[in-house]
Amino acid sequence: MRRLINATSLRFQILSLCVLCGVVTGICAAVSMVFPWPQSSLSLGSYTFHHWRLTSGVLLVTIVGLVCIIAAINRVIRALQMLRAGMERVSVGDLQLSTTLPSPTSDIAALQTTFQQMVERLGQVQADNDNIHAALRRRNQTVDRLLEFSQTIQGAGHPEQIYSTLCQFLQNELTLSGIVLLMHEPDAVVPTQIKFSLPQNVVAQSEVGRDLEAASCPCLRQHQARLFRCDGASVRCMIDSRLRDAVSQPAYCIPFNIGHKLQLALHMLLPQWESWTDERRQLAHTYVNTAQSALTSLHLLAHAEQQSMTDALTGLYNRRSLEQLLEREMALAERHNRPLALFMVDLDRFKPINDSHGHAAGDHLLKAFADCVRMTLRKTDLAFRYGGDEFVVALPQTTLAQAQQVVQKLRQSFASVDFSSAITHLESQPTLSIGIAERSAADNLLTLPALLSAADQALYDAKGADRNCVKTFQPPRAA
Repeated sequence: MRRLINATSLRFQILSLCVLCGVVTGICAAVSMVFPWPQSSLSLGSYTFHHWRLTSGVLLVTIVGLVCIIAAINRVIRALQMLRAGMERVSVGDLQLSTTLPSPTSDIAALQTTFQQMVERLGQVQADNDNIHAALRRRNQTVDRLLEFSQTIQGAGHPEQIYSTLCQFLQNELTLSGIVLLMHEPDAVVPTQIKFSLPQNVVAQSEVGRDLEAASCPCLRQHQARLFRCDGASVRCMIDSRLRDAVSQPAYCIPFNIGHKLQLALHMLLPQWESWTDERRQLAHTYVNTAQSALTSLHLLAHAEQQSMTDALTGLYNRRSLEQLLEREMALAERHNRPLALFMVDLDRFKPINDSHGHAAGDHLLKAFADCVRMTLRKTDLAFRYGGDEFVVALPQTTLAQAQQVVQKLRQSFASVDFSSAITHLESQPTLSIGIAERSAADNLLTLPALLSAADQALYDAKGADRNCVKTFQPPRAA
């Protein structure tokens, strides 16, 4: 453009000079032809005076006209130069129209209008480009936070850590006013309860830890995400009655499963002036899906570990895990100087029942005893299936006298089981033989093998005393 304008300016100037020379030469020739030189010398002076006066007038008019033409040409060239300067500013990214641009003339009006339209379009393109870059930056930041969240929960070793991390990231990312995590586990003591919440005061203090009705939650019942508006157009979730000012806030709930039984629901609240856009909901689902994958991995790992440590029939710990868990309890008892009682149980006449009534009857007998153990013992107690019909039970922080009370409760629970519906023609109610021992420095029972041997000796004494009784380990007396 610069070369074009420079070449145009030079051409206009050369053309102006040529036109000026041609016009002057033509005028002189015309004057000479119209007014020839006189032949008489008498009138030469007068004729010469009129001749040069006319010639001077014509030349003056011609020069003035040419000056006007040159001025107009220079004005056009100046306007083109200013347009060139504007284009140079545009080429370096300055899209603001200069206030020094000349007013449009008839010769360059179309060019200037085109230039202004070009600048406006380039400005719109630049604004769109800035918006795209801003959206990309926001998306990159979102992806970075998602990666950070994924890396954080991958290192978690317990579901509680994932619950808290998920709620914190969602609250920060979606600018939530509150978030509540519901848990529904049919076999739990409290089947449906609030597992986690942010902030802490979003749940009414009187509702913490209370049982909820899973059937009144449409998300848990239908197992699909649902949007709850605050305009009364949609049925709200039952969790609203447990939260502070939840009805006045738009909510979105996402249910998801962990394993076959555990069901979770994430109930999220936005401030009143916000709304649940498609982008917000998709982002929430992305976070939940990432957390669900991590929780499923932990669940499968815990399930596999439990299967490797428990007996498939009774659900109690197996013999493989006995040494590992009891060694830990022995070490804790020694470190904190706490008592530890242990007893061994044998089902009396189990083999005749198994042979005469079949293996299904024997399995039912073993499972019934395991159920009695779970109902009688504390959560901190450990029960193991030691052999076919032999069991070992460890009672941490329990003295020998307290262990005898636990054993009597276990015998009463087992004696109250009705086996007639599962085992026909059973001659008598099955009974238990139990031997008890306590970790003791006086009896030199400070190691796990010694304690197990002492309980086994007490069980042998109980079986030798015609079974269906409880014996306590008695160390051999010196002769």
